Amino acid sequence: MPKIDKTDLDNISLIKKEFKLKNITTIKIKKGNYEIELSSETKDITKSVLSSQNIEEKIKDKKSNKENIIKSENIVKSPMVGVAYLSADPASQPYIKIGQHVKQGDTLLLIEAMKTFNEVKAPISGIVKEIIVLNSQPVEFGDDLIIFE
Repeated sequence: MPKIDKTDLDNISLIKKEFKLKNITTIKIKKGNYEIELSSETKDITKSVLSSQNIEEKIKDKKSNKENIIKSENIVKSPMVGVAYLSADPASQPYIKIGQHVKQGDTLLLIEAMKTFNEVKAPISGIVKEIIVLNSQPVEFGDDLIIFE
């Protein structure tokens, strides 16, 4: 039985390049008692299976995004540039926790700007769904801080 030598491997590499350039799907090469068959059809099948899976995942993502649409009035945004603090001092409890019911006007957090601590108050009454900002995190004007249900 003949062995595959370096020339054969080089030829196979060249053939692979031709496959890509000329969109060939199958080729057979016979040399002595052995033959090599190269096919890109299985590659196309896996690509189509993967692409159909990706399409299904995207559809599921879009459905879940529709369910999780958040109204803009339920998002508390940063009114200024500064550093956000979730409690009055490091030893104190945070002003709010996830799942907590707050009333309109309750203090949610502090933003330090130019050595002045500014209270960020709840614009609406509701339940805290998510606290996006971390303690001692720098924030920019308009950054999302907290989301209400």
